[in-house]
Amino acid sequence: MAGFDEAQAYLNGLGIDKMKSLTPSLHRMQAICEALNHPELSIPTIHITGTNGKTSTARIASALLAATGLTVGTYTSPHLESVRERVALNGEAIGEDAFGEMFDHLRPYLTLVEGRLGEELSYFEVLTALYFLWAAEAPVDVSVVEVGLGGRWDATNVIPAPVAVITNIGLDHTGLLGTDKVTVAKEKAGIIKPNSIVVTGERAGSVLGVIEDEAAAAGATLSRFDKDYSVTENLVAVGGRYLSILTSVARYEGLFLPLHGSHQGLNAATALESVARFLPAQDLEQDVVAEGFAHIVVPGRLETLGFPTPGAPSGDVDPYAAPENPSVVLDVAHNPDGMSALVSSLLEAFAFERCVFVIGILGDKDYEGMLRELARIPCHAILTEARTVRSVPPDELARACERLGLSHEVIEGVPAAVSSATQAAGPGDLVTITGSHYVVGEARGFLLDN
Repeated sequence: MAGFDEAQAYLNGLGIDKMKSLTPSLHRMQAICEALNHPELSIPTIHITGTNGKTSTARIASALLAATGLTVGTYTSPHLESVRERVALNGEAIGEDAFGEMFDHLRPYLTLVEGRLGEELSYFEVLTALYFLWAAEAPVDVSVVEVGLGGRWDATNVIPAPVAVITNIGLDHTGLLGTDKVTVAKEKAGIIKPNSIVVTGERAGSVLGVIEDEAAAAGATLSRFDKDYSVTENLVAVGGRYLSILTSVARYEGLFLPLHGSHQGLNAATALESVARFLPAQDLEQDVVAEGFAHIVVPGRLETLGFPTPGAPSGDVDPYAAPENPSVVLDVAHNPDGMSALVSSLLEAFAFERCVFVIGILGDKDYEGMLRELARIPCHAILTEARTVRSVPPDELARACERLGLSHEVIEGVPAAVSSATQAAGPGDLVTITGSHYVVGEARGFLLDN
């Protein structure tokens, strides 16, 4: 029987970026799903795409569904520290044994299908098939599935989801999805299924028009932020947000969301509207929504952690510092829109005189646009790179910082960069680790292990 280590080695051997070099097609996913007797058809699903906020929206929707008493499977990507994070049962990542057992079940079908097709499934296709098989066999009552990349040709787009969510449209993965928002919107709107419901937080007129056209062509009902649902209160609270939300079916007052950033208020409203549309026969009472929100945890999204006091014994750490006075903030912002939201959220939620950023960025990103957002606040950037060949060399980031007039230094390796930032931070400084999931994941493991 395959164990987790063997499953992980198999996936790593495929190469996480191979799918980006493949011609867009669903034929491999359709073939593996057919061989597995279509587990993707067995669970009603909310399908989520967008440029930013997908994982947060997926986790919030999952928590709301779980609060109604349903057993919920959630599929998100990418992971921070372990691939197991991508497959969750009621908000908890599945264990190593369960992951290994499911891979053991899946592997002969992979061999069969790859033999028929004469080609390998990609890393993400294998994981997606594993999730579908796991969700059907667990079994779960409902499923929340996040798109990996784009929408129309994403491996997840074999599910006939009755509710499709498009959080927002920005520019990311431009080499694959397009260099303008209208083109990107067409790709992401490809998850809309006939006669479904579409919930979107997008507000830009030209982009929203694309979503409206795609929904109309599919005979889908569209629910739009600030028209069909809205956030009527979105205030800073100790440890998160204080929200009031008006959905298309009910009003909810005085909700506490334990996540920082005003954009999380929009994500919460989009998730709540999606769940309300997904469960039309079930009233979502105020206490159920409040309970769902209260249990939300989204690692790496304006997450606050502590760090060792200089000179303290190793391991003498407050692993979760008080959110109103954080030691370190971790956020996976990885495009200019995400970095803009991060900087705005830092200004709103935290008191500081200067921000020390630990930042590493992947090569397919608009890194100059991301760094430009940092210049909005007094800051110092510690430039580093994660353990992946996809990283932009720190020296290249340094040249961009010089052009932008940003104070900076280069420190090789995420652990060393984090240590330098936390040791150098003064009483009025806030340390923020950002730029990519890889950097945040590596830093998070380092901080929690030391």
